[in-house]
Amino acid sequence: MVSKIKGLLDRTILSVAALFTLLLFLGAIWQVISRYFLNAPSTFTEELLRFLLVWTSILGATYAFGSNQHLAITFLKNKFKGKNKLVIRIINDVFILGFAYLIMIRGGMEVVNVTMGQLTPILGIPMGVVYSILPVSGVLIIIYKLLLLPEYKQELAVEEA
Repeated sequence: MVSKIKGLLDRTILSVAALFTLLLFLGAIWQVISRYFLNAPSTFTEELLRFLLVWTSILGATYAFGSNQHLAITFLKNKFKGKNKLVIRIINDVFILGFAYLIMIRGGMEVVNVTMGQLTPILGIPMGVVYSILPVSGVLIIIYKLLLLPEYKQELAVEEA
């Protein structure tokens, strides 16, 4: 069941990120065509591409956390074996959960609320919509980490055996 939920989450995040990447590619091509061939630079694509890049990057980081492919300093973790290595991994994940909750969700919601009244200059959408990826990503990271709990239980059982 956990692997099905994680697989669905992975596919959803990767699909959205792939769509945004495609839009980034097409938007960049449109920028070049409109500027150099039509001599009429597109005003909305630069702003749209900037926001899409932010969303794509944060979604990619979320997926990296979910698949444990994120950038990590493994020096300390590699020093330990067995149960101690698991303890270090759990401590690391507790810090990640704290960051996801305090900074991304709580802080992100504050930023969203404060900036919901500010409109982007060209697209005219609230900046809070742009920043909403922070709490969304924070929730997704927490879900990913909670889905790892059965793995910890399994590793602990293997260590005790």
